[in-house]
Amino acid sequence: PLNVVCCDNLPHNGRVLQGLVATLAGERSRDLASWIAAHAAFPCTMVDRIVPATTAADVADVEARLGVHDAAPVVAEPWIQWVIESRFAAPRPAWEEAGAEIVPDVAPYETMKLRLLNGSHSTLAYLGFLAGHATIAQAALDPRLGRLVERQMAEEIVPTLVRPPGTDLARYCATLLERFRNPALPHRTSQVAMDGSQKLPQRLLGTVRDRLAAGASIRHLTLAVAGWMRYASGVDEQGARIEVADPLAARYAEIAASAGGDPAALARGFLGLASIFGSDLPAAPAFAGAVTRHLDSLVRRGVAATVDDHLARG
Repeated sequence: PLNVVCCDNLPHNGRVLQGLVATLAGERSRDLASWIAAHAAFPCTMVDRIVPATTAADVADVEARLGVHDAAPVVAEPWIQWVIESRFAAPRPAWEEAGAEIVPDVAPYETMKLRLLNGSHSTLAYLGFLAGHATIAQAALDPRLGRLVERQMAEEIVPTLVRPPGTDLARYCATLLERFRNPALPHRTSQVAMDGSQKLPQRLLGTVRDRLAAGASIRHLTLAVAGWMRYASGVDEQGARIEVADPLAARYAEIAASAGGDPAALARGFLGLASIFGSDLPAAPAFAGAVTRHLDSLVRRGVAATVDDHLARG
């Protein structure tokens, strides 16, 4: 028997990998596919650790410290959480002795991380970049952005979560802010802002849908989405071009050009991207209206004034 433990940063990673392996095996041999189904396990996992992209400075620092050249060192924060589904077909190492958590269901941990850590990361990345912050630490240390993320987590994200056993969600949120503000972690806002079309549905829009279904406020979440639209339009607050790294970057440029500087038209164009927003969110007045209002303010007044007014209103 064989355990295949996937650590890819993907939702339901074990199930995804199992499906891919089963499909490939079935193309090769029906007997092979049957053996894998009977004798292999693909537990889901969740890894929580902030790991910025490796830079030339990291390579030089490692060489100076260790006296060896490593072309791809991995620089990470001190925090780490590894959660593994207790679904095995064979004996395994005692990972829990090194701090791993072996649990019946990874999903609550995964959702907590995606919505709190990754959702807040995206909020800081888009609004922080527009506000002139090069790193997440700088953005999180900005009093207005730090307060926005703190309220977004407490007021709109935490109520949608199933609390993982033994987890203090308030403490987890406070720890996240400490981690984001680590000045020794040069996680660039532009790196976190990459591939928004792939990230938004998991990081922010799932929370939006849950809040809408509950008839609850989405004030902070819609400001974050508007921040993404403002960023994806491709021009910053000083009129300089933004290098938007996204599979849909060319489509974003078309939307921005067609809008001609009109924030309402820009919002309509982005909300028309069904691969991101589906058909339900653009048709929800509470969502589309709030996003459009936030985007209008971001375009006309900038991040600082928009966030200040937003926080002052409650």
